Amino acid sequence: MVSSSFLPPDATNITEPAAIALLAALKTVAIALPGGKVMTTYTCQGEGGTPILLIHGFDSSLLEFRRLLPLLAEKQETWLVDLLGFGFTERQAGLDYSPQAIKTHLYQFWQQVNRPVVLVGASMGGAVALDFALTHPDAVQKLVLIASAGLAPASPMAKPLFFP
Repeated sequence: MVSSSFLPPDATNITEPAAIALLAALKTVAIALPGGKVMTTYTCQGEGGTPILLIHGFDSSLLEFRRLLPLLAEKQETWLVDLLGFGFTERQAGLDYSPQAIKTHLYQFWQQVNRPVVLVGASMGGAVALDFALTHPDAVQKLVLIASAGLAPASPMAKPLFFP
């Protein structure tokens, strides 16, 4: 059973062992942003090598990597984080949830690791990872994109999307 105070009550209904194990390992850290501090959900497992930082896709959470984390953590330090506005990371009314704010939040979180990472982004997380790597090249040793979304300011595909 999962009982962390920052998780929604429905988390107790999760039955998949990999998801339960990941939820039990979650932590939070206060990330300072313009407009206030945001309690950000993450986990870190494993030791050694260049740290891997996994970034989930749109309308998702770090649970996206529940089966991959144990495999990577066997050989390498591996971090998961819920992006600003997604997953179990705190959502606050009036806070900016723009792509720039998400990137700033990710950079502030990266300072927990504070050394170059292998940055892995899936779907929208790929676009976030690509933007992050271009803005903070010293923070990224390697970039891995999985079925990545691209960066386009006025993509017709983005019109039906909404902010979290």
